[in-house]
Amino acid sequence: YALVIAIGSPVLMAITARIERKRLLILSFLTFIIGNGIGYFSPDFSILVIARIVQAASASVFTVVALTMGSNLAAPGRQGTAIGTILMGAGTALAVGVPLGTLIGGHWGWRFVFVFIIMLGLLSVIGIAYTVPISKHQESLSLKQQLGVLRNRRIVSGLLITLFWVTGYQMMFTYITPFLQETANLDATRISAALFVSGIFAIAGSRIGGFGSDRWGIFRMLMVSLLFHAAALIVFPWAATTFIGAIMILAIWIGFATMTTPVQQYYLISLSPESSGLALGMNNSIFQLGMAVGAATGGWIVQQTSVMDLGFYGAMSIMLGV
Repeated sequence: YALVIAIGSPVLMAITARIERKRLLILSFLTFIIGNGIGYFSPDFSILVIARIVQAASASVFTVVALTMGSNLAAPGRQGTAIGTILMGAGTALAVGVPLGTLIGGHWGWRFVFVFIIMLGLLSVIGIAYTVPISKHQESLSLKQQLGVLRNRRIVSGLLITLFWVTGYQMMFTYITPFLQETANLDATRISAALFVSGIFAIAGSRIGGFGSDRWGIFRMLMVSLLFHAAALIVFPWAATTFIGAIMILAIWIGFATMTTPVQQYYLISLSPESSGLALGMNNSIFQLGMAVGAATGGWIVQQTSVMDLGFYGAMSIMLGV
């Protein structure tokens, strides 16, 4: 899933550049629904992999177009807030979707998770059709022309911020269950509860990041979110020794981590407004690459030393971004 997004996002954005944006939102969501239908009927693992490829390709297009349209529809000086609101939806989905998917799968089997997603998807398509206006302006540059944005060193440095920040975050998040088991001796139920609470702070972080970009500026919000993110990772082994301590440090960590997301999106749009779709598509790719690198690096660290060292190395990666 992550690999398809990392490779396919900029390419698909270039291929679909001439399609009107509202129509592209609907087409990408319908393709996502088809992908979930394939998942429901998949007779074996290979077909399920194909379903995931279709889902990832459509989701990568939808995410970039939604963020670009949200920014364009917002009033001047409110673009960051608009992006933060959209990403707050993603944070809500993570906080609610994982336990809800587990509940549905546990009672009716994993195939019915796809059915539930299809139902939500159809409601979303209807909502888009009736509420989103037709786009009067859209990008129609070729892939070669759009790749010219990479000659802008500020865009390249912005993408590197994403890479180091996500890598540092993912080092810890991938192994958060064994980490909390070792530091606070928590069982699966308490870990799930702690992650659910932190999911609420992820929603708040996305909202604050977008609002803060408009109110206090991109640079300040980037510095605050990244520095507090790094500090939370460093103190993690000492703060997460009890259930309450684990909830508190998880809330602070994930709140500041998700605060960076809308700020970064807004930053890249501001650097390349004429080709914002491609810039966001590349950022989406780098985000997924950072998740893969962070998970792999975290696994290597755990194998070489201990799960207790993940916070330190994660913080070092984030400081490279700073």
